[in-house]
Amino acid sequence: MAIKQEPCDIIIVEDDKGIREALCKYLGRDKENFSSVCAFDSIEKMLLATWNHKMPVFLLDINLPGLSGIEGIPMIKERVENAEIIMISVLSDTQSIFNAICAGASGYIDKEVPLSQIKESILALRQGGSPITPSIARKVFDYFQPQNQVEEQLTDREQSVVRGIVDGLSYKLIADRLGISIDTVRKYIKSVYGKLHINSKGELIAKYHKARS
Repeated sequence: MAIKQEPCDIIIVEDDKGIREALCKYLGRDKENFSSVCAFDSIEKMLLATWNHKMPVFLLDINLPGLSGIEGIPMIKERVENAEIIMISVLSDTQSIFNAICAGASGYIDKEVPLSQIKESILALRQGGSPITPSIARKVFDYFQPQNQVEEQLTDREQSVVRGIVDGLSYKLIADRLGISIDTVRKYIKSVYGKLHINSKGELIAKYHKARS
């Protein structure tokens, strides 16, 4: 059973008016999970807006007028320390995916998926997951050949936790899979971060895939 979360604010940056309005209308109806939904057609306009958001989740397109969504990630992270970012894009090339993840994105989904799947991705992210559309994940995994450069530095249990994160599982689902507590999962993740000299799930996922190239 998923842990109940406080409602969060959704901030959408999408230059396609139809998609932007559809997301606002669909997500805005869910008052239980989303306290507010606002949207902009560029990173620049979003950064100029008055900010008073709690626990914000950003949905960013990549191809935008002016600054790209990927260029906007570090600006958002600098301004909102606890911001979570999901990229929504028709671009599914591995370079765009890894550029986004390395910049600090926590998820990457195909813009053409149903609105309900975008909503589920947001909820999964808030539970500790790293949502990636299966079609995109498949392209990523197919691109790399298996090697053990990361695994060799970690214990068997740490490797299992890492695989759970790469699979997009929340901390709770990883705990359920391994038969351990959520606090123990967090302990292993902290150990992994220290061994690999990283500070976020995005860096962990990127490092994992790079090690398998």
